[in-house]
Amino acid sequence: MISYVSDLFKGLLDLVYPPLCEICEAKLESKTKNSGLCGNCLNEIKLINNPTPLKCNDLNVWAVCLYEGTAKKCIHLFKYNSRLNLAAPLSKLMFDFINKNMGCKNFDAIIPVPLHRSRLRERGFNQAEVLARKLSGYTRHSVCTNALKRVKPTLSQTGLCKTKRFTNLQGAFKITKGGFVSGKKILLIDDVFTTGSTINEAAKTLLKAGAESVEALVLARGI
Repeated sequence: MISYVSDLFKGLLDLVYPPLCEICEAKLESKTKNSGLCGNCLNEIKLINNPTPLKCNDLNVWAVCLYEGTAKKCIHLFKYNSRLNLAAPLSKLMFDFINKNMGCKNFDAIIPVPLHRSRLRERGFNQAEVLARKLSGYTRHSVCTNALKRVKPTLSQTGLCKTKRFTNLQGAFKITKGGFVSGKKILLIDDVFTTGSTINEAAKTLLKAGAESVEALVLARGI
């Protein structure tokens, strides 16, 4: 009875306040009403065709799409305006990319790049963790958020020279659950790849702790 009343209430709400696309504000159809994106806007995201991994020192970094246009708008709304409903379609793009280009069996666990506690307190959530948890629902791999910790608040890497980027991130991460990491093939998740310094430092920390291998997947890369 409670479930019936709840479904009825949600149905009435959808009639009065129909769910809209976060980008173009078109009314969402029933099959996409919980996704935050209409089919047209989803199709406007420029996926990377015939992808090859970006080399960040010895780390392979795969990117799903380019950080421009609709993809950039989606990430900004998701990350800075707390439009968490966008995590579902964005993580689905990541899952489709893995299936097509990487293979789900090539890793044992998913680890999102962590935020420092001050940034987490300011934002209220870690966008990489939200994407990783949604992604794990598709891949069925476990997500570990307490094996890798960001212990040093860092400046934005944008505008820093190569030397300062290195020193800015030196010692930024530490392992807090080495037993989980040891011997594992890790898929490291983040939202945007720009300089690559952050994700590279996180991967180095995991490898030093005994991870068998680390590959990284980001939703978008800068152009």
